[in-house]
Amino acid sequence: MALVLHAQTTNKNAYKALIAAKYSDVNVKLVENFEMGVSNKTPEFLKMNPLGKVPVLETPDGPIFESNAIARYVTRQKENNPLYGCTLIEYAQIEQWIDFTSLEVDPHIAHWFYPRFVGYAIYHPQAEEAAIAGLKRALGALNTHLASNTFLVGHAVTLADVIMTCNLYVGFSHIMTKTFTSEFPHVERYFWTMVNQPNVNTVLGEVKQTESVIPISSAKKAAPAKAKPKSEPKKEQPKPKVEDAAEEEEAPKPKPKNPLDLLPPSKMILDEWKRLYSNTKTNFREVAIKGFWDMYDPEGYSLWFCDYKYNDENTVSFVTLNKVGGFLQRMDLARKYAFGKMLVIGSEGPYKVKGLWLFRGQEIPQFIIDECYDMELYEWTKVDLSDEAQKERVNQMIEDQEPFEGEVLHAGSTNKNAYKALIAAKYSDVNVKLVENFEMGVSNKTPEFLKMNPMGKVPVLETPDGCIFESNAIARYVTRQKENNPLYGCSLIEYAQIEQWIDFASLEVDTYISRWFYPRVGYTIYLPPPAEEAAIAGLKRALGALNTHLSSNTFLVGHAVTLADIIMTCNLYPGFCNVITKNFSSEFPHVERYFWTMVNQPNVSTVLGEVKQAESVVPISSAKKAVPAKVSAKAKPKSEPKKEQPKVEEPAEEEEAPKPKPKNPLDLLPPSKMILDEWKRLYSNTKTNFREVAIKGFWDMYDPEGYSLWFCDYKYNDENTVSFVTLNKVGGFLQRMDLARKYAFGKMLVIGSEGPYKVKGLWLFRGQEIPQFIIDECYDMELYEWTKVDLSDEAQKERVNQMIEDQEPFEGEALLDAKCFK
Repeated sequence: MALVLHAQTTNKNAYKALIAAKYSDVNVKLVENFEMGVSNKTPEFLKMNPLGKVPVLETPDGPIFESNAIARYVTRQKENNPLYGCTLIEYAQIEQWIDFTSLEVDPHIAHWFYPRFVGYAIYHPQAEEAAIAGLKRALGALNTHLASNTFLVGHAVTLADVIMTCNLYVGFSHIMTKTFTSEFPHVERYFWTMVNQPNVNTVLGEVKQTESVIPISSAKKAAPAKAKPKSEPKKEQPKPKVEDAAEEEEAPKPKPKNPLDLLPPSKMILDEWKRLYSNTKTNFREVAIKGFWDMYDPEGYSLWFCDYKYNDENTVSFVTLNKVGGFLQRMDLARKYAFGKMLVIGSEGPYKVKGLWLFRGQEIPQFIIDECYDMELYEWTKVDLSDEAQKERVNQMIEDQEPFEGEVLHAGSTNKNAYKALIAAKYSDVNVKLVENFEMGVSNKTPEFLKMNPMGKVPVLETPDGCIFESNAIARYVTRQKENNPLYGCSLIEYAQIEQWIDFASLEVDTYISRWFYPRVGYTIYLPPPAEEAAIAGLKRALGALNTHLSSNTFLVGHAVTLADIIMTCNLYPGFCNVITKNFSSEFPHVERYFWTMVNQPNVSTVLGEVKQAESVVPISSAKKAVPAKVSAKAKPKSEPKKEQPKVEEPAEEEEAPKPKPKNPLDLLPPSKMILDEWKRLYSNTKTNFREVAIKGFWDMYDPEGYSLWFCDYKYNDENTVSFVTLNKVGGFLQRMDLARKYAFGKMLVIGSEGPYKVKGLWLFRGQEIPQFIIDECYDMELYEWTKVDLSDEAQKERVNQMIEDQEPFEGEALLDAKCFK
């Protein structure tokens, strides 16, 4: 059911909901022939909003007024809607900018525009000047924020941008001329970026900036003040002299001492440490770090780590550096009592900000918390000096050690399993350092290495929390270092699909490449040709399945690189370089395209370097060929072939006769008056008057005791952005439902004129529940929400009719396609 919006077609507050609906794939219909001043004064409208204000959204659960509330409601119709951000902090920032635009931008535009426009409010010059000044302050703050941000929050349009744009729209169209807005160039750039977003443009249409401020209407000008008598100025009294007032003031009270000055004296002289730090240019560990611990007084001072809470925001280097610089400036009030180191970490955004602070006393001084608002932007952790790892971290931060806090990967520089973690680290902005001078067969046999992995296998990742082996586990660990890492997808189903393809890459692709490649280079015994042939056949089956999937997908899951792609690429890499020639890979063109796409991704190519496909299969090494079976010294008699006497038929004679195939439980149900094949024939043969013939015939035949009707809705419509992929997905589902042809009839609709497309269906099943064998055999079933049709509900019954008939528009939207299972 469409949500109905009561407002005129030019109402900027209605635009908020309409644009949010476009982004959210929600059906919102603007009521027809709405006339402001008439439609909003009817008893029906006043029941929805007693104030008579527009817009009002009519929903199945009741009406909603207030335009921002309506826009929020529409946005929430879509689960995990990116219009509301991806994290708690993004959600809070979106709400912050919604409030800013509603309390700072919109009111000042309204107080400037409405008094000028046909007398919506009384016009007064001083009030207008105040409105313009207030708007300039608001746009100045907005301009500063947009100097380093394309959108208000994050890197994509959110609900805050939708509402801000609708509020600015009135200003740009009527009063904010080019001369006025040129003071705010980033706001200008932002506004034109937003109004040219497709989902915004389809609602607003062409937007033109006003060339002049709209003239003042004569309807409601403020009445001029009455003239006062000439004697009026006598009321002005001479101002008292400043000196007189000063004489009456009390003498200033002495400034109270800082509580830190009242602490017992400390053996650590802070200024001495600061001088040592500043003057040490060489041998920093031996001089400055040693000197620090010699001076340090744990009774008089405390050490604290700080971690910036919102590192995801730190996408632009100079903005991040300015942020840290501003913090240090505001900490100037603590110069007498503190020493600090702030590190900005990362080669590219988002950058991490971490710090180490030495404070007088055992707690962070309260006056710093009160005066420096930045303090609450960081997580503060007191250093535990009994923990050697924390003490070493203090040393590293004082020293500016680089790399800082990187995990160490033990493997050779050409190890394809090490590449998984190194590439994942590039995508995740995690510092992973490959250990130097690692020699396979030597380094991995040392007692130190075997403590990390008793198997002696590589790679092993050494972390502050312990060691990790198994290359896929290491890659997962590195990926998880970044919160909400897109390498792990954006939804539960994407996460599951990524794990699915990681397993496929490991168990199907890597296994068969290894069985083909490693015996040839002497890593394992080269067995007779049938073993290699079996490996090649297995690899072809795996690449065939992968090729089919990639025929309609650029990447394995979604529309961007994920951890599954990294692991798949690293597993394909030795194959393409050593055994998979062009002649071999040409059978799998989509795999070829995918592999070369992946190895040319910047984060991949920086690790792998230049990749060249093998021109021929690597030759067989003589090192570990299988030894042929020895022939017995004594010659066997010629009668030996008699051992071949047993034939296949003989064991078959001993087998039991095959048991009859068990009947399908649906065949054991009581007979039904509905003959399914008769309905299918009627459906197929009805070409005209479909309602009168086929629909009527369906209900005449339908047996509610022997059959049941079910609606299904695809759970992950957000993925359906490409039309042919969506149609193939539905076609594949219907193919896999072939096992139910004797017991079912179905209609599947693909809805929408552009992606993401919605997939909905109607199914008629034998029995009162969805047959269990279909649920067990057809994995697509769990991808849909299933709802049994309630035939006592006329609306649901009519929906059944519409789906059988392929009615268009269906539920307010065009049909891309309708498929029938019969």
